[in-house]
Amino acid sequence: MRKQVSLPYKASKRSLIYGSSSAAAIILVAGILIFANLLAQRFFGRWDFTRDRSQSLTAVSRALLKEINKPLTMTAFYPEGASERQKAKELLQIYAYQNSHISFSFVDPDRHPLKAKEAGYRYPGNILIEYEGRRQMADRPEEEAISETIRKILKTEQKVVYFLTGHGERSLEDSRREGLLTARRSLENEGYQTRTLNLLHQAEVPKDAAVVVVAGPQQPLFSQEIQALKQYLEHGGRLLVMLEPFRDGGLKEFLARYGIDLNNGIILDQNQVSAALGASAVMPIAIKYGHHRITQDFTNVVTIYPLARPLLLKRDIPDVHVIELASTSPTSWEKTDKDFGKAGKLEYDPKQDRKGPFTLAALADITLNREANPEKEKAPTPGKEPEGEKKTHLAVFGDVDFASNGYFNLSMNGDLFLNTVNYLAAEEQQIVIRRADRKGQPLMLAGWQYWVIFVTSMVFLPLLMVVAGISAYVRRRAHRGIPAR
Repeated sequence: MRKQVSLPYKASKRSLIYGSSSAAAIILVAGILIFANLLAQRFFGRWDFTRDRSQSLTAVSRALLKEINKPLTMTAFYPEGASERQKAKELLQIYAYQNSHISFSFVDPDRHPLKAKEAGYRYPGNILIEYEGRRQMADRPEEEAISETIRKILKTEQKVVYFLTGHGERSLEDSRREGLLTARRSLENEGYQTRTLNLLHQAEVPKDAAVVVVAGPQQPLFSQEIQALKQYLEHGGRLLVMLEPFRDGGLKEFLARYGIDLNNGIILDQNQVSAALGASAVMPIAIKYGHHRITQDFTNVVTIYPLARPLLLKRDIPDVHVIELASTSPTSWEKTDKDFGKAGKLEYDPKQDRKGPFTLAALADITLNREANPEKEKAPTPGKEPEGEKKTHLAVFGDVDFASNGYFNLSMNGDLFLNTVNYLAAEEQQIVIRRADRKGQPLMLAGWQYWVIFVTSMVFLPLLMVVAGISAYVRRRAHRGIPAR
């Protein structure tokens, strides 16, 4: 007689089989997902199916990356948890995917402040790019900024910016508030080399000088030094002079020759904007800027100039065109008494003080080697220099503290300093990769495509689910049947 199997035993055996199958399926799916994730991490791949390939690098950027044949590192500075960090990571992954020599990493400037400071970090989103010992900072995590920075760093020759020394000028190595260490690092991140220059030790400015900077001399320059600077300008050199109140460095007559005059005074200012910024009376601000490439993007922005002196512009100098770059507000005034602070006389005195606005920064465009043949003179083409003319440039600021460590990263101060140096060094015409604004485009379907989607989503898939449900129900009813006695 055949032994009959009890129903509880059969049900428990069936549950064990079904449970083992489900567990095996779960383990198999998890294993596949883990393996796929490991492959994705090791072998990065992406496909851009957008109509205009808006999620890929431009053809110009891809061609640029082909020039990289040695390790290039990109260090992005973002705090942990920043919402923009993931977007920046995705963009850097695209660059690394295009060229295996490119690698990137992230640094939290809050957790690693020393590393960020040494790199010349200014704002979240800065990306330091290093290649063959050269380094340059991209100011934001966008293709235009990153590709332009890579283009600059691929240049084998670096322009040199010299800082004059020997008269108590601000030091490039000084990390205190009044030093220029931040400015030096920012210039190096722009792709320049920075060196010091002592014209008492050498008779002339080096031939490789792209720009010479005179940053707040405390003592007057000697006549032979001024003559060396004059010769440098006359041979097409570019000069940036930053002066403090009541100290002209012996350059008053030299600057007057190019339409920029000086007097012994200091600018004070008190208004609603400076009060909102917490600026004292001896920290005048500029909200008005001249029409020039240096300040073309300075709209509704503020720059601050602690302990500044006014510049007096003369526009009747032959072969010199003077442009005002920045000026104070009409609420400013000038004190000519050097000891005004000791006497506590900060308020405006209409009998002794001169009312603003005042020029804080100016640029002199100097024409050299002008041809004076009246028979060949022709009307110049607008926007084009006449043939036979060569120009050089002299930039003068009535302040040096705006570029110091304490104020460089305040508002747009650092940008104004870097823009000025870039213009003087003839780096204002760098190639820019612009991407037009992308707008959402509707998905246009043909008639048959519409019906395929409709039938698939509204008929086939629901019907498939109904059939699968009925089949499962029938199978379960059959398994629950009681065997014959």
